[in-house]
Amino acid sequence: MPALRTIRTVCPRNCYCTCGMLVTLDEANRIVSIDGDPENPATGGHVCLKGLAYARRVTYADRLLTPLRRRASGAGFEPVGWDDALGEITQRLSRVRTEHGPEAALYYEGSGSHGALGGLAMAFWRQFGGCTTTFGDLCWPAGLEATRLTYGDNRHNHPSLTVQGRMILLWGHNPAETNIHQWRLILDAQAQGARVVVIDPRQTDSTDGADVHLQPRPGTDAALALGMASVIVEDGLHDSEFLDAHAHGFDEYRQRLASFPLERVASITGLEPEAIRGLARDYARTKPALLIAGFGLQRHSRAGQTMRTVALLPALTGNVGLAGGGWQYANLASHCLRPLRLPPEPAAARSIPVSQVARHLETLDRPPIRAAWVERGNPASQNPASHRLREALARLDLVVVVDQFMTPTAELAHFVLPAKTLFEEEDLVTAYWHPYLQWRAKILSPPGDVRPETEIWRAMCERFGYDTSYFPGDREAFLRALLPEGCAATLEDVKARPIDLSENGDVAFADHRFPTPSGKVEFASDEAAAVWGVDRVPAYAPAAEGAESPARGRFPLQLLSCKTRDRIHSQFGNLDWVRGVERPHLLDIHPDDARARGIADGSNATVWNDRGRIELVVRVTPGIRPGVVHVLEGWCHDGDPDVNALTAEGITDMNHGATFYECLVEVARA
Repeated sequence: MPALRTIRTVCPRNCYCTCGMLVTLDEANRIVSIDGDPENPATGGHVCLKGLAYARRVTYADRLLTPLRRRASGAGFEPVGWDDALGEITQRLSRVRTEHGPEAALYYEGSGSHGALGGLAMAFWRQFGGCTTTFGDLCWPAGLEATRLTYGDNRHNHPSLTVQGRMILLWGHNPAETNIHQWRLILDAQAQGARVVVIDPRQTDSTDGADVHLQPRPGTDAALALGMASVIVEDGLHDSEFLDAHAHGFDEYRQRLASFPLERVASITGLEPEAIRGLARDYARTKPALLIAGFGLQRHSRAGQTMRTVALLPALTGNVGLAGGGWQYANLASHCLRPLRLPPEPAAARSIPVSQVARHLETLDRPPIRAAWVERGNPASQNPASHRLREALARLDLVVVVDQFMTPTAELAHFVLPAKTLFEEEDLVTAYWHPYLQWRAKILSPPGDVRPETEIWRAMCERFGYDTSYFPGDREAFLRALLPEGCAATLEDVKARPIDLSENGDVAFADHRFPTPSGKVEFASDEAAAVWGVDRVPAYAPAAEGAESPARGRFPLQLLSCKTRDRIHSQFGNLDWVRGVERPHLLDIHPDDARARGIADGSNATVWNDRGRIELVVRVTPGIRPGVVHVLEGWCHDGDPDVNALTAEGITDMNHGATFYECLVEVARA
């Protein structure tokens, strides 16, 4: 019987779950199984297909194991040694800096893998004299800021308390595909009598399991939330005792509700008045009621104000500080590590919005961008205006991409440097659904000529003659020093099990103390007005490319590009294990919209707007709202549509998010 050994680690992908995992290896150091870690009280002994696929990903035939250099002819790549690769990169970066200044180099860091050591790239760039970086986030920042403005902090109840909810309202959220552990808890609550309601313009795995499914027009969620609140207040179902003690600006908010009578809200959202009234009453009369908002709510230009309107519903009904109730969007309790020691910020530092990289690559001057270094990201696939971004990258003097596979971004590079997997370097990993800090163990040595990114940056510093003391010698000692000051737990404790260091308790805001300027839940926020220039009291306003846009005359369909259960954006889709079972990236269209355009199920269609066009296969389905079409995002291989050729480079009203869902299109037979 061969000797097996099992090592505890954590998945560092950009995913709600941040699953604790047990990896079992044989005596030849080959992975024989990956299981969920029962010591993680949120994710338990479960792991998804993507987690299982790590066993395939590590040794997959397409994995990059040596540095690659673009051939002199410009076509394809050839292997190159590390010394030659870093030597040429150093020469080209030095030339760019000499001719244009340090800001002519763009450092693009995505969220493809999380860990405390990821920030060490700036130990090089700050000594380089600065560079151009990005700010904001493609995913969720407006909701984070809206929650902070409302409650003072991004925290929510421990996931295990979900089962105590008597009503669970999923708003723009599809946990059956994007958070399987949460979905398991929701089904447990439902089995114990809880009602599950989903608000989503399209049918999903989550709506299939729900008791009620409402399909409003995309981008009208603020009107729906205000309409619900209007019904709740008119019927006297708001929690006056809680509001008197813990609400700031409620009278102003109540006046705002007068502008959103039921009939107007029904007209805006496209929902029946009685459906809105029924949902409002059921939600207000049920305690504890848990409202879980997804990222889809805040992918348009009115995102922050929309999220504020929805986030106020738990406070309006007194569903705050209750086990099984509350507001759930993000829990940043585990984000407690000390900052990395880095060189001082140089004067020559510039930053651009991450949702507008294509535009700035095209237009920046003084200096223009002439070089780009990309790691843990795939902007040529995942950023808005992807086709323009690819064209702009192709015009640069130097593009370096660090990745495990040849992605659409890597295909544009002059040098592709092979990246580690999660099993090949130790690190500390935080989460954003549960409160646990976890240890990512080094289980395997990097294969071939693969180097961890920390070692690439150390080598770059050596090439330039910079101080390398910012990089870890003894990695465990380095990571131990990042634990919070006064922390009772040791690194050995974190290695032994997931640990909550926050001391927040399992019930968020159980003491009804809110770290806002007023110390209360802010129904009106002076800070929102001062920082973001928005109305103190949140309201609905139509998006420029939304349900009430004049542009619907030319482009009458609203395009959504949502996540799939089988990938993390463009990751994992290259693996045969995943491709064999994943859902195809089809165009979902309602029968009425298809019929009006003479489009049949299974036929090819062209989707276009003034920004671009794509062609793909049609799926006619009554599960999507009329006037809305949908394509799964995450272009990874040739069979995937380049959906971001259609999306705009907009920015959310707060916290610099992207506006992927503010996208009007037309569809025709191909």
